[in-house]
Amino acid sequence: MTLLESLVALVIMGLTAVGFLDVFRTTSRSTRDAEVWVQAVSYAEASMEETKLGTFAVDPTVLDARSGGFARDVVVEPWPGQDGVALVTVTVTLPGGGTFVLHRLVRAP
Repeated sequence: MTLLESLVALVIMGLTAVGFLDVFRTTSRSTRDAEVWVQAVSYAEASMEETKLGTFAVDPTVLDARSGGFARDVVVEPWPGQDGVALVTVTVTLPGGGTFVLHRLVRAP
């Protein structure tokens, strides 16, 4: 094997390694983003259950200090034409600026 062949082999291996590193970086970022979305869904579902039970312990527009920058807004509106039914809309704002909205029809509290 000549010096030229060795250098070409090293360049090919280096390019392959860079490709794999990019895949690892993308996977890491996707996992981190998924974790944020799972947390947002968890906050929205907890807020929905608190609304259905009528047990808001704090102001529904602000989460506690452990929330990590998330904010929530809860709106309860009567459903038109149906007595005793309400539309509950929970909006969770993510720290990065995204939002997750959860809508449910429930018995009016």
